[in-house]
Amino acid sequence: MFDLDKLSIIAIAIGSILFFLRRSLRYMRYFQQEEYYPDRFTRWWLEKRAFDSRGTVVAITAGLATLGVAELNLPLALPISIVAAAILAIIAFREEDPCKVGKLTLKMTQRVTRIYRVALVIYTIAILLVAAAFFHNATPVAVGWFWLVQIIFFQTTFAWLIAANGILWPGEKRIQDGFMQEAKTILGKVDPYVIGISGSYGKTSTKSILAKILECVEPTFWPPGSINTPMGITREIRERLVPEHHYAVIEMAAYKRGSVTRLCNLTPPKAGIITAVGLMHLDRFGSLENIYLSKTELPQAVPQDGILVCNGDNEGARRVWGEFKKRVTLVYGLELDKGHLDCWMTDIQPSESGTHFTIHWEGKEYKGFTKMLGKPMLSNILAAFTMACALGYDPEYILAAIYNLEPEKHRLNLVKQGDGVLLDDSYNSNPTGFKAALEVLEAIPGGRKILVTPGMIELGELQDQENSKIAKEAAQVCDLVAVVGDTNRKSLVEGLRQGGIKEEQLLQFENRDSALSYLKENRKEGDVVLIENDLPDLYEAAVRF
Repeated sequence: MFDLDKLSIIAIAIGSILFFLRRSLRYMRYFQQEEYYPDRFTRWWLEKRAFDSRGTVVAITAGLATLGVAELNLPLALPISIVAAAILAIIAFREEDPCKVGKLTLKMTQRVTRIYRVALVIYTIAILLVAAAFFHNATPVAVGWFWLVQIIFFQTTFAWLIAANGILWPGEKRIQDGFMQEAKTILGKVDPYVIGISGSYGKTSTKSILAKILECVEPTFWPPGSINTPMGITREIRERLVPEHHYAVIEMAAYKRGSVTRLCNLTPPKAGIITAVGLMHLDRFGSLENIYLSKTELPQAVPQDGILVCNGDNEGARRVWGEFKKRVTLVYGLELDKGHLDCWMTDIQPSESGTHFTIHWEGKEYKGFTKMLGKPMLSNILAAFTMACALGYDPEYILAAIYNLEPEKHRLNLVKQGDGVLLDDSYNSNPTGFKAALEVLEAIPGGRKILVTPGMIELGELQDQENSKIAKEAAQVCDLVAVVGDTNRKSLVEGLRQGGIKEEQLLQFENRDSALSYLKENRKEGDVVLIENDLPDLYEAAVRF
């Protein structure tokens, strides 16, 4: 007859592996959102205290129960283990499906599938090795201790994903390098005029605006949305770039020194736009000077006979303009008091339908209109206008294209809601953009001015200071503020109170959905609601495992 205690150890091992099957996918969703960076994923795990509780409770209960019946010499180790293992499996498979739940669901890409499978293999091997150690001396006491060992396995689920990613990285890099070389070959054969766009903010909108303007005159390639990483751009080139494309407008993201250089090597630019050098991703770069140096990688890659366009309203971008001269080097802006401008905008008149403005270029004035709102978006329009003019296109034609542009989703676009207004600026946020959004909120006629925000992130050691500072300004504009989530709650509430907001005007919610639900139920005539930023699950969600 087979030893019952050995059967108990087998049951525990099976239960543990079944638990890992689903639980690892839940952690994988956050690993994917952290772009597979082990240090960032580990920091998230620690800061959010994303520790296992459900599996650990089962393991402790089963372990202590088994040790207890062993002490009483009762033959109950096997039934306890079978029941507990079954509970583990039920818990795991009743949990939320990470591919269906959350603001950003888990995308089962080929890379995710590889990491998942390797993690499952090494987890299974580790479980079986530990099980073998207990198996050869199987007793009820050994069964109890094997249950308690499962606590370590459950608490380190995230680490098995990191280990699998590390094992796969050399092969992953070879795959990526192969795809990138293929994309470079395609790009070389098509040979479009590449315009790179880099900056701490405004890249995606400027790319979209410029590409749509150029598309009106020549076939233009641009990666959609916020695709701005080497592999994202590589995929777009391999799948969508065709010989007819005359222009290629490429957004170049930077998360560390060398990021933009890598993108410039992939898509060598003949012209470039620097939208801003700001505090975004300060936590990754460590200093504003490092951010500046990363942005200069684009102008360094633009050839001497190329075109460089910089935002004169931004100190860092203006510095780039001064230090990196090309055949054509232009500076644009909205603020004439900052210094020389080659192209600027005045007579800005916002309304619910959009914004009227006047652009000054080469000694002439050009009246224009856009459906977009807010100074940051107008600055992006001006960047695109300046580059298009530098490429030789008629300013009036460019303005006609701008007139027909639709606002980008979640970038301070105005949505009428009955007699009220929703200003959706939820894509992301930074100090400049937040301030501009508050100006638009104040300018739009209506009833109560309401702000819904989780604050700003990735500002490093300045994050609390910047959130508190903008909250003081919000207190002067808003009749009601809904602070969302825990990430910036303390600094936002502190700033709002310092700004003079009354307690009855300050609401706090765990997530955006509960805030919007409250506002819907307590809506008043003419409410103007600004949604400023919407953090991913990494920051907002209260994680429970």
